[in-house]
Amino acid sequence: MTHSQVHLNHVIIHVDEPTRSAIAQSAFLKNAFAAFEASTIAIEDGGGWSGLYIDGEQTYIEIFGPSQSAVAGAAAGICLGVDHAGGLEKACAILSQSGRVYSPDLVRRQLDGQEIPWFRYVDLIDSGVSFTSSIMEYDQDFLWRSRPGLNPGPDGISRKQYNAARFRPERYLKNISAVTLALAPADFALFGSQLAALGYAETSTGETRTFCGQEVTFHLLQSTASLKGVVALRLNLLKKKEGETIYRFGSGSVLQFDTELGATWRFGPASE
Repeated sequence: MTHSQVHLNHVIIHVDEPTRSAIAQSAFLKNAFAAFEASTIAIEDGGGWSGLYIDGEQTYIEIFGPSQSAVAGAAAGICLGVDHAGGLEKACAILSQSGRVYSPDLVRRQLDGQEIPWFRYVDLIDSGVSFTSSIMEYDQDFLWRSRPGLNPGPDGISRKQYNAARFRPERYLKNISAVTLALAPADFALFGSQLAALGYAETSTGETRTFCGQEVTFHLLQSTASLKGVVALRLNLLKKKEGETIYRFGSGSVLQFDTELGATWRFGPASE
């Protein structure tokens, strides 16, 4: 499978409550940085969740408060995605060569009193208390059922098409270009092997494993007592940031802009 077939869809980050509150109340994030929304999602069988959503052109960031089953700020998730119908099955076929069977499930979303197919997904890793990863493919009919005037392309719903209703091209954020993760040993090994199978090229420097795709790079570290989950996001920007270049959110997060079209958003001890 080539790099272009499996991309980053979104990153899930759990932070401590003061940090979540600071992010939620930030005037800069809400009004200037990117499309920003505090949203509650309802799915089938009474399920759902509430989070903060920060959208780029093809990728987005999903931020939650402390996970009930994990150390505050430690839980994280990576959701990969495909831009073409049938891409999920192709990814599952490749991953299943390892001997483990990957079978997609369907998630239905509640909209206007109806449950409609939203996306199909397969779990890659579900450590519960620390790290989850998955691959998803949007249902081809979701756009016209949920967002009048938006239709999928002939090959299915791409991430860009899905994000188009909310993406703000006049603001700063374009996309996530790199993710640094600190993972438990078993997740560190398994997620790395899965990325390699999906076509990401591996390079290693010291204790860091780096996996490069055409659009995103993953840096994997082994977690420590103080370093867990999403450590940093590297962001591509649509315009240069003038004036203030460092924004702190509580004690657990800092967003720092470069001199050019880039920024780094750090979480946990890495932000201090």
